[in-house]
Amino acid sequence: MIADRHTAREMLYASLGKPETEKISVRESYGRVVAEELRTDRDYPDTRKSAVDGYAHIPGHDSYVLKGLTGAGRKGPESIDGKETVFVMTGATVPDGALCVARVEDCVGRDGVITIPDMSAGENINKVGEECYKGTVVATAGSVIHDGLFPVLFYLGKREIEVFRKPKIGIFVTGDEILEIEDDFKRGMVFNTNKYILESFFNRFGFDYEYYGHVKDNRDDVVRAFDEMSSKYDIIISSGGISMGKYDFVKDVFKTCDYEILFERTRIKPGSPLMLAKKSGCTFIGMPGYPAALTTNLLFYVLPALRKAYGEEDNEFKIVDVVMRTETRAKEGRFELNRAILDVEDGRFYASDAGTQKTSHYNSFASVNGLLLLDEKTGSLVKGDMAKALLVRV
Repeated sequence: MIADRHTAREMLYASLGKPETEKISVRESYGRVVAEELRTDRDYPDTRKSAVDGYAHIPGHDSYVLKGLTGAGRKGPESIDGKETVFVMTGATVPDGALCVARVEDCVGRDGVITIPDMSAGENINKVGEECYKGTVVATAGSVIHDGLFPVLFYLGKREIEVFRKPKIGIFVTGDEILEIEDDFKRGMVFNTNKYILESFFNRFGFDYEYYGHVKDNRDDVVRAFDEMSSKYDIIISSGGISMGKYDFVKDVFKTCDYEILFERTRIKPGSPLMLAKKSGCTFIGMPGYPAALTTNLLFYVLPALRKAYGEEDNEFKIVDVVMRTETRAKEGRFELNRAILDVEDGRFYASDAGTQKTSHYNSFASVNGLLLLDEKTGSLVKGDMAKALLVRV
């Protein structure tokens, strides 16, 4: 079955389903996806606090009797009246009755008497709820716990947090032509690149994956891989072995292993070969062998779907408007994703063709940071034309 790009995305999303949730320690939550709406359980601050080191007092007098001192987290005089003052450190609770805090450098103290300049009520005091009130939403379900949100969870005093469970992914590569970098190069062979494309992006998004290994192009090895992986992983991803004529036993293997093939190709270039198959408890995604085709499918189809399966709400790559700095060639009548080098000038995105769009070429991805989305009506573009681009990284 050949699926158009819209149907393929819908079927991929549906096959991966909605993730389950689990409670974990906040200490182990970095990189996970929040599965609940997080709200503050009290006002911030919950007491009036001093914004400076100084003297809490009631304005209206020239001098005050020092009653004591208090620091952040330290107990001191709880209230004052009349001509009393309490020395408060930054972040300390301001005593009841005090209306403002004079900076210590603006005051003069002698024999327990503090001379304080005229001030207005409210100066240098952080009010209760000034930052936020109880019940304020801090993060919504689907938010990734990143280097901004992670410390905020501790600021909120969260001990446990409900997150989406991480589906377990198993990956393998196929092909008799694959070498590892420890091997001596042989003419006509290629080094294992697809494993490291997958690992690079999976590490970026915090996916839970394992590398099963390199599977040779024969039926018995492929059947063995599927038998072992189907019971161990929620999602299996392979590269190679699904192009037309690569090997004739793919459908037989799926039948043997009780997989239903949902589609075998999609209408995009590069990377038309993309297989989706399903059995109870496991989804298989078969990706092309050419690294450029695999990367394109990964960016356009697979990574957004996996991010959604991990619970992310903002799971899509950003699409931006770009102005072409160069021409880029494409054919009308098909959807093409052309490699591009994006830059920003005066707040506007510009795109340059990466120099080659051949499926068999991959070196350009060292500098590619975007994919031009050229639909069936677009065709080639010239300098100055407008286009849409998928932003891979800034």
